[in-house]
Amino acid sequence: MLRIRVLNQEQVQDLDHATGPLEFGRGLRREVPRVVIAHAGVSRDHLRIEELPGGRVRVENLSQRNPVQVSSGTPLMTGTSQELDLPLALGIGPVRIELRCPPAHSADMQSLRTIAPPRGFGGEPDVSFRLDVLDKDPSPEQLAQWLERVLALQRDDVGPAEFYQRIARMVVELIGLDSSLVLLRDNQHWKVAAEYAARAGEEVEYSRTLAEHVFRQRRTFYEDLDAVLSEAASLQEVSAAVVSPIFGLQDEVVGLVYGTRRRGRRQNRLRPLEAQLVQLLAASASSHLARAAAIRTRVQFEQFFSPELVRELERNPGLLEGREAEVTILVSDLRGYTAISQRLGGQASCRLVRDLMECLSQRIMDHGGVIVDYAGDGILAMWNAPAVQADHAAKACRAALAMLGELPALNVQWQPIVGTPLALGIGLNSGPAQVGNTGSSRKFKYGPHGHTVNLASRVQDATKKVGVSVLLTRATRELLPPTFTTCEMGAVPMAGVAEEVAVYALQGESPHHS
Repeated sequence: MLRIRVLNQEQVQDLDHATGPLEFGRGLRREVPRVVIAHAGVSRDHLRIEELPGGRVRVENLSQRNPVQVSSGTPLMTGTSQELDLPLALGIGPVRIELRCPPAHSADMQSLRTIAPPRGFGGEPDVSFRLDVLDKDPSPEQLAQWLERVLALQRDDVGPAEFYQRIARMVVELIGLDSSLVLLRDNQHWKVAAEYAARAGEEVEYSRTLAEHVFRQRRTFYEDLDAVLSEAASLQEVSAAVVSPIFGLQDEVVGLVYGTRRRGRRQNRLRPLEAQLVQLLAASASSHLARAAAIRTRVQFEQFFSPELVRELERNPGLLEGREAEVTILVSDLRGYTAISQRLGGQASCRLVRDLMECLSQRIMDHGGVIVDYAGDGILAMWNAPAVQADHAAKACRAALAMLGELPALNVQWQPIVGTPLALGIGLNSGPAQVGNTGSSRKFKYGPHGHTVNLASRVQDATKKVGVSVLLTRATRELLPPTFTTCEMGAVPMAGVAEEVAVYALQGESPHHS
């Protein structure tokens, strides 16, 4: 057992890890359990630890760029591992990870009391707890067990169809109704997403009048149907119904959980507790929708946005709505990639581009940029949207310089394989653009459109003519603080642009910038 504490400016997290390897990184979990550290200085895959006998631990640096500081001695360099004594403190930039063994306890285990373990969704239903067979309200223990079954719905990673089917089944098997439906709103109509009946093969009906009433009132209703409905022709065997709304992300009614009880039962009418538990199942469906949407959104966002911006977008999705904004655009290109790919072949070329994009993308996100798109060996990035950045031009130029700073390390690995040093061309331009999500429900794509973007691409092309690595337009240069050093390169003709464009070589920035 390892006791672990993670400390940085954004989180303090304590956890116990039982056995096996454990990873730390900014990226999502893969095969090995992971502690996600949302800090730009942490690599997507940075650290793996595993407890060893004798109060020791094996520590492996998974990062390709950053060493891990070790309190007990020499830093752990990239791609290496050490076996170290506990307790131990590790540093990844400003992030501190403390490892120790928890104190041993000598309590008499035989004296401990226990309760029944929580039941998952599977297995046969516990008929002894069905509300329709109880002569009185359930005990606290019975109610706790019922709630554990509801919570188990959220634990399993199942698709919407299976999730709705489980809810319909629980209405019958645990609440004790005779049939149930999960209905989803489809424009002005209701679509059956799941159904379940106590008697196999029984057709499950529902009242459209009651469904529409719940949809309009946005709350749970239950009643003896004979007292409220005139459409009993299709519901002649039904004595009572309960209907509860399922809410979407915008608090709109997107579906219903609908349960019915047949005539001739010992308990024909519905009790308030039964309606309350149907409402709890509907709330569970609402939570499932919200969680699925949040996971889907985070996975999409993390491909393009920094962790800080992801959190802001989760709080305010309206930032992604289309609008006009002043932005700074960066376009990068790997020099001579066509010839390089012909020499290397497909497999090695893909590895080269993957390594390059990983490094360059990280530098862009470190400086607050948004990855708009990849095109072969090139990147399109943007600043000042969706979130406002007063110093967007400076951030983009710092990212460009940091991207160039990645080349020496990349060349150590790739120059012997490629045969020539890797080189980049980067173009920057600032100006108005239409920004928004132009993707689809299947593929998210947030980015800019307009002349500002096209001109940045032409400026990148011009780096070949001028013979420098980074060029920027006058519009970008005028937004930079005096800490940046540039050199005027004159006016350059560009394809598709009526007039020649004045460009400047970005040479560097003094170390005393804010």
